[in-house]
Parts: sequence; structure tokens; C-alpha cells
Amino acid sequence: MTVLRAPFEVGGRRLPPLAVVVPALIGATLLVVVAVNRWTGPGDEHAYWLAARRLIDGLPLYDPAATPVTPFAYWYPPVVAQVIVPIALVVPDAVFSIGWIVLMLGCLWWLAGRDPLVALALVAFPPVAIEFWFRNVHLILAVLIVLAVRNRPVLFAVGAAIKIAPGLGLAYELMRGHWRAAAIIALSGAVILAVSVVLSPESWREFVAILTSRGPADVSGFLPVPYVVRAGAGLALAVIAARLSRRVGEPLLVVAIVVALPTLWTTALSTLVAIVPLVRDRQARSAP
Repeated sequence: MTVLRAPFEVGGRRLPPLAVVVPALIGATLLVVVAVNRWTGPGDEHAYWLAARRLIDGLPLYDPAATPVTPFAYWYPPVVAQVIVPIALVVPDAVFSIGWIVLMLGCLWWLAGRDPLVALALVAFPPVAIEFWFRNVHLILAVLIVLAVRNRPVLFAVGAAIKIAPGLGLAYELMRGHWRAAAIIALSGAVILAVSVVLSPESWREFVAILTSRGPADVSGFLPVPYVVRAGAGLALAVIAARLSRRVGEPLLVVAIVVALPTLWTTALSTLVAIVPLVRDRQARSAP
């Protein structure tokens, strides 16, 4: 085991440990397979671009007849589409998709401590490879969560505007007695919501109608558990995380957010890579 974890030397040069090299080789292989088979066409990001174009063209943002398997159906709060509107005004869909892939790769590189080999090793975690297959928002969420924990609490509100669950950062900060951070999250979230509603009140009416039609018992994921149960479990985990040491509590908060995501498909588990930089931070601070 020491051989796997420790750097080794070849010709006098120190090389990365096998525990990184082997997963990196697996991850690189998976990434090539994904790129060859999926990066020549649109993925989930195309739904965001299409949603922005619907706002630009004055069309309804949501399709009430859509199901979880409807191609390129848009399910997020209106904020995401509104933010992409300026981009969709000038950037064609194909270029947007390429930019999204670059953004995802940049997020992975950053989460890996700006180490390309570690980034490739993270792709060996199957949900990350699957996330690159479908090209959703979970690696972006992971970056927002890490930065929010690193004393940028406003980003919990930004994450909540994308997938709701990062709003658990508010409960986490409240239970830790961080009143200033909690106030920043609550106020910034309120401002984001207010501006979004003013810009497109009809889109919010559509969004609320869809949430109401699906109801709290909706099951969107690989677990046959109603969303209201998962949301409650996520809140409970966030409260528990706040009562633990940061070394344990911060990774547990990530787990809480993942559990409470509105849709819990395999891609959502890629958000768990946020634990990697948080653990690395703790190790760096405890090092002599």
C-alpha cells in the first residue's frame, strides 16, 4: 500500500504514485470514449441554450407536456435561462456546446487542485465520466459549493438558483452560528429571486405550476424515494454536519446537498468530487 501511495523514481525523476497514475489512465480512457461518442452532438447543455432562446423569442419557457425523458426539456428555475440569454443572443448552439465542455473541463481541473493527472483520476469515478457524457451542471455546482464553504457564502445562493439543494448552506451556516454568512445567503438569494421574477413573472408562474403538478411525492432519480423525503434527509444531514468538526462536517454537507438535489440520477453523484478539495484544504491546514 505504501508503494501505491508514495511517489516513485525512474532514472532519478520522482513520478506520481501509482494510486494516482492508474486511475488517471482509466479516466483518460473513459474521457476519450466519451469525447469520441458524445462530444460531436448536443448534450444537456443544449436544453439551457434552447430555454434562453425561448425567452428571447417570447415563447413559454416550460413545456407542461414534457416528461423527465423528453429530449432537451428544461426543468431548472428561470434564473439559469435568464443568465444564458445574453450568450444565446450572439452564440450559436454548437459553439455554446463546445464552450460548455471547456467549462466542465476547467471545473474538473480546478477541483483537482489544478493537477491534470488528478483531474483524469477523478474521471475514473464513474459519475464524473457519465457527467461528461450528458454534460449537466453538477461539476459547476461542485465548484460553487467549495468556494461557498471557503468563505464565499453568496455562492450557496447562486447554487440554489440552479438546483435548489445548495440552499442547504443557509441551514448549515445558521446551525454553526455564522449569522453574517447566513444573512448573506438569505439576502442574496432574495435579491436573485426578486430580480428574476421581475424580469419574467410568467416563467415563474410556469415553474410553480410544474412543481405543483409533479408534487412532493415526485420520484426523479435512481432511488424510489419521494423528493420530499430526500429533501428532509438532506436538511437533517446539513444540520448534523454543522454540529461536527469542519473536517467531517464540510464533506457531509456536500453529501447532504447531493441527497437533496431535485433529480438524483447518476450524473448528480459527480457533485461529490467537491469533497476532494475540501479534504485537501483540511490536510493542508493540519500539515506541520
